[in-house]
Amino acid sequence: MILGNYLAAVTLFCLGIYTVLTRRNLLKIVMGMSLMEASTYLFLLSLAYRNGSTAPVLLTPPHGQTPQRLAHGNVADPVLQNFCLTAIVIGVAVTGVFLAVVVRIAQHYRTLDADRVRDMRG
Repeated sequence: MILGNYLAAVTLFCLGIYTVLTRRNLLKIVMGMSLMEASTYLFLLSLAYRNGSTAPVLLTPPHGQTPQRLAHGNVADPVLQNFCLTAIVIGVAVTGVFLAVVVRIAQHYRTLDADRVRDMRG
């Protein structure tokens, strides 16, 4: 199962790279970068997974387990999960800034084609 997550992360990243490198529409380029960003989230969360583990924070231990047994590393890695949550918040803000720049470019140049914007420089 975990190998599938790694393959999905690599596939999403490759799709994002392909979109950024082959598309001229600025909106599609931003979407490709968002795909690459989502693939890194999936990869980080997959790294935090441990087989047979439980959640890092529990009010009561699962049936048949003691708190001492859970304290010996049988939980998912909370550091990568927290890092991923922080990265998601930052990524949403950066994507919003990118989209605002694309809107301003579209208003100024009347196009979203990256080649036409580049050609219009004086």
